[in-house]
Amino acid sequence: MSHSGKKCVVIHNGSWQTIAGFSNRETPQCVIPSGYIQRDGPNESQIFGTFEMLDEAQKNDPSSNVYTIIDSRGLPYNWEALESQWRYIYEKQLQTDPSELPLIISVPASSSEIDARIVQKYFELAFERLKVPTLQIVVEPLAIALSMSKSSALVIDIGARECKIIPIIDGTVVKSGVMKSKFAGDFLDFQVTELLKDRLPPTESSCQMWYNSQTWIQQFKNTMLQVCDRNLVELQRFHEEQANQPQPADLQQFTANSLTQTKNFLLKTPNRGKQTVSLELKDCLRLPEYLFQPHLANKDFASSDGLCELMSKAIKKAGATVSSLGTPSGGGNGASLTLNEKGAASSASMGGSTNKNTNATANAPNSTNAPASGISPEQVYSILLTNVVITGSTSLLQGMEQRIVNELSIRFPQYKLTTYANQILMDRKIQSWIAMSSMANLPSWELGKWFSASDYEFVKNCAKR
Repeated sequence: MSHSGKKCVVIHNGSWQTIAGFSNRETPQCVIPSGYIQRDGPNESQIFGTFEMLDEAQKNDPSSNVYTIIDSRGLPYNWEALESQWRYIYEKQLQTDPSELPLIISVPASSSEIDARIVQKYFELAFERLKVPTLQIVVEPLAIALSMSKSSALVIDIGARECKIIPIIDGTVVKSGVMKSKFAGDFLDFQVTELLKDRLPPTESSCQMWYNSQTWIQQFKNTMLQVCDRNLVELQRFHEEQANQPQPADLQQFTANSLTQTKNFLLKTPNRGKQTVSLELKDCLRLPEYLFQPHLANKDFASSDGLCELMSKAIKKAGATVSSLGTPSGGGNGASLTLNEKGAASSASMGGSTNKNTNATANAPNSTNAPASGISPEQVYSILLTNVVITGSTSLLQGMEQRIVNELSIRFPQYKLTTYANQILMDRKIQSWIAMSSMANLPSWELGKWFSASDYEFVKNCAKR
């Protein structure tokens, strides 16, 4: 099947936002929420699109509610709404017919195989309902790594609903090392509202909650929250000890507690107008610290679910797995999802043929392209730690990259660390779509597994067994 010279439609359904556009453009044409507003009553309708949803939410109509499309695993569960959203994207945003262009979509990396029923649902939506000619399903973190010329990487994705750590060796996701946590952007949104609940009017509807998260809460996180470069509890203890020690008068200005500095935020709410919120720096540092030490927010939360522990466990499990079992080689299917003989879906590996034919991996360091089988855990640690990729909208918090480097340095002091985080803020937010688009523009279309209607029939038959 040849697609040479053709552009295609690229759609990324994330937990927070959905991004869509054409593969021959540098930027997407559409960035909308990964949800919709359902207006009940005689004129029942679904509302998609950022500005359309904001206008509807501002009305505070009791008959309108916000619903999600993507579940906690990063996969669709509301397929009827997903179809409506895709039709909105094709008709209103891209203004093209689905049957005219190939389609590329994304799925998250998982510690297990993607259920064949999920793939069947994607096939049914693409081939039966939208009449898409061909479909490619891309594994999101693998595409991000490969688009950055890395066949091996530790992808740290701090998004809205989840924080995910994905180790990749030789173009293969090491499933035993995939770690996830619910402590991410949405958790911070809740903590912000708890911190300011005395200053906020009561929230009575899902539309109000969604409107707040899209407007002032985002501004508050961007301007007020800051990630401490070390363990905040230890830093507070240090300042307390300094305060208890007598200091000469001429040195007091240099030993003052920096955590008591004040930051101000102009809070604008519909019912209470404008208010100035003043917080000490320690309060601005405390909320992001929950991502690293969730037990500080609630003693019932496990400290093992913090970002520090997740990174360490992901690296160590990947080292143990690869050193004992190695990774599959060959395949040459880039970041695409493939089907095994049972109809289940799995991520394809990067083989030697891919390294020869693609510009995306030609410049990768030799250490990251070496065969993984038979190497020691320490070599796996070195490969991952020199290729740390930081992505996700919540990773944009000030100081996040430096804190990750510091925590990894403490846990793996004998290894060199190199991190890669896109410094263009907008590009970081749409990095998944950019990576998928890069995969679509590789010089050889054979590097991606394109599914057709016959593949759909194969999956249907497997699901019936």
